[in-house]
Amino acid sequence: MESRTRKRSSLNNNEDRISTLPNVLLHHILSFLDAVQVVQTCVLSRRWMDVWKSHPYLDFNFETFSSLISSYYYDDDMNNFTDFISHVLVRRNNVKAFKLSLDTRRDCQYSVVESLIYYAVKHYVEEISINTAHWDVPIVLPRCFFDCESLRSLKLKVDGGLALPKSLGLQSLKTLHLGGAQNFDGKIFSSCPNLENLTIEDICLNVIENFNIHALSLKSLEILNWRYNRIKQGCKVMLFAPKLTSFKFDGNTPLFWSEVNLTSLDDVNVVLQRYYHNHYYPFYVVEDEYISEEEETEQGLGLNLIKMLHQFCSAKSLTLSMNIIEVLSKVPAALNKHPSPFSNLKYLKLKTDHKDVTLPAHVLNYFLRSSSLLKLRLKSAVCIKLAEKEPCIRCVSKICPKGKKEIVG
Repeated sequence: MESRTRKRSSLNNNEDRISTLPNVLLHHILSFLDAVQVVQTCVLSRRWMDVWKSHPYLDFNFETFSSLISSYYYDDDMNNFTDFISHVLVRRNNVKAFKLSLDTRRDCQYSVVESLIYYAVKHYVEEISINTAHWDVPIVLPRCFFDCESLRSLKLKVDGGLALPKSLGLQSLKTLHLGGAQNFDGKIFSSCPNLENLTIEDICLNVIENFNIHALSLKSLEILNWRYNRIKQGCKVMLFAPKLTSFKFDGNTPLFWSEVNLTSLDDVNVVLQRYYHNHYYPFYVVEDEYISEEEETEQGLGLNLIKMLHQFCSAKSLTLSMNIIEVLSKVPAALNKHPSPFSNLKYLKLKTDHKDVTLPAHVLNYFLRSSSLLKLRLKSAVCIKLAEKEPCIRCVSKICPKGKKEIVG
């Protein structure tokens, strides 16, 4: 009874319980806030005056800054934002910073990026995330950055271009996300011996004929926004990653593979963007396979897509966007000529935003014939319709009597 009375009295006195927490817990709470919001906590009480100075998470977000401290002109906002970053870095205590993040998504002065990287290297940062733009010339990272032994996670996304050296040399790096990099050799990843997760997004390879990705420890690879107008025609990708288990691709033109061995691959996710049909697709024509001029683009895309998918023959789970099914449905002869190699496939997942989905029987059978055990899953609750031009899922036991096939909605 007495303890309850004390609790009530403390509540009535508006006791500041958060301020009594140790700095470790306060820093964890503040890690969910932007840097400008963290600094603003200094006005709460004397206890909070210096907490932000030792905060190990530095998250500089221009949108948040301009919404809280705004002026009438964009240039003034960006200048104020740059000054704010400088003041925080100068006044912060000389302690280790765990994570440093910059997000402007607009044109940013190179000096800002450079000063943040210098600060990160000096204070043994483990995670760096930079998402910005620089349209004058591609950003070149300072040399000292590649000697950073503490760095474990790195995201560099620069609209306008990012110039990379011949070697990264980041020995402790495990996760890397590159966006906007231009005409570099994928062999640079071999200089990161502990790299396990790699994302390549919106890169430009307009003068590269062979793009080599060499990463002995790589387990997960994502190639996103692969666009034909930024890739040299006929550019081939060579991948050497013996431990790779997960692969994701998102682009408007298929990959051309060269010398690839993906026997350890389990999970594959492929999305073909909708505006693929505006492009001419070169392809290799088999000698006895006649293709008319009007069918050339359609057939070429279908054949290139089949060649790409065949490299994932060891996959146990395959996720495809519905427009891939649409492309494959238009090349029935190619599906018959190049049988499905997915002997290990257990799950075929289809991505769709539509409530009604039509699955051409010859496309469905293409996958069913090669797998002894296959389940079809759709990402949302949909109504499945099957084209009845040939034997379909309803008589699949006659097509593949050895295994079990089922649709899971």
